[in-house]
Formats: sequence, C-alpha cells, structure tokens
Amino acid sequence: MKIVAELLTALDETMRTVKGHLAEMDTEQLNALVGRLAPRPSIGSAEMVLTILALREIEARNPAKS
Repeated sequence: MKIVAELLTALDETMRTVKGHLAEMDTEQLNALVGRLAPRPSIGSAEMVLTILALREIEARNPAKS
C-alpha cells in the first residue's frame, strides 16, 4: 500500500504541475495544443489526461460557452 500511496502522490503532483503550465498558456497556445492532440486518445493514456485538463482550462476561461 505504501508504494501505491507514493505513486498516487507523485501523480497528483504531476497533474498539478501540468494544470499550472496550462493555466500559464495564453488562449492561442492552449487551442494549438488541443489541436495537436489526438481527437480520440486511448482511454487512460497520458494524452487523454492532458486533453481533458486542457479542455477544462479552456472551459474555465469561457464559462458562458459551456
């Protein structure tokens, strides 16, 4: 269980770091990133997580459009 907890902690830290980088991107960069990601990434892949985080950041910037 200790290894699982350590891995989950590392994953959480990594996701927070990625979210921070996405938040620092301007809208043009963020849209370009989403455009370069696969339209249907594999379930559970890092690309899927990045796509979800990027789309959530776009939604957060444009709440009226969601």
